[in-house]
Amino acid sequence: MWNDLSKNWQAAFEEAWAAFRNGCIPIGAALSDENGELILRDRNRNNDKDPVNKRTAHAESCLLNRLDTVKFDPKKVTLYTTMEPCPMCMGTIIMSNIKHIKTAALDPYCGMLHLLETEPYYKSKQAEYFYDGKEDEKEIVQLAMQTYYELRCISLGSGTCVYDRFREQNEKAVTIAEKLYADKMLDRFVSEGREMGYVYDFILSMNDKQQ
Repeated sequence: MWNDLSKNWQAAFEEAWAAFRNGCIPIGAALSDENGELILRDRNRNNDKDPVNKRTAHAESCLLNRLDTVKFDPKKVTLYTTMEPCPMCMGTIIMSNIKHIKTAALDPYCGMLHLLETEPYYKSKQAEYFYDGKEDEKEIVQLAMQTYYELRCISLGSGTCVYDRFREQNEKAVTIAEKLYADKMLDRFVSEGREMGYVYDFILSMNDKQQ
């Protein structure tokens, strides 16, 4: 449940919800220092008005572009991201010398954490990542939110390739998203001004009912 999450995970998910509220892909990221203290947070901005290149305005890239590497040693910070980094963000993470990566959910469509184990250059950087697994609450919430976003895109004429891969990754999360979308529940939560903590626990209550 929400109150069981660390402050850094809460910050990352709050950013994901802020992205959703602004019509962007709901992915958030946060950085903590070597003592575990939150130092930065940011979100996906693919549909914001500000970015010149919306295709590169991903949560991890936006975040790392703001990291003061004079004040903070990149090798000692920890990156929290609600979704497995894509090819662009994975490259940004490695080239930024980030060594510690935590992800709430795996992305079966374009996730690139496997590069840390398969590509010589990435392996040479000796970065480590932590993922709790698809039965973890964080992945269920993240994939439910992001599948909801994908269902909205499908209704506007987009293809189903991402949605299909999400179902392969975590059918429970996708089923929850379908139920939420049928009632436009997340859109209602936006209009009601609900906070991420409420949304997080609501999604998990739906997961409990599926057990």
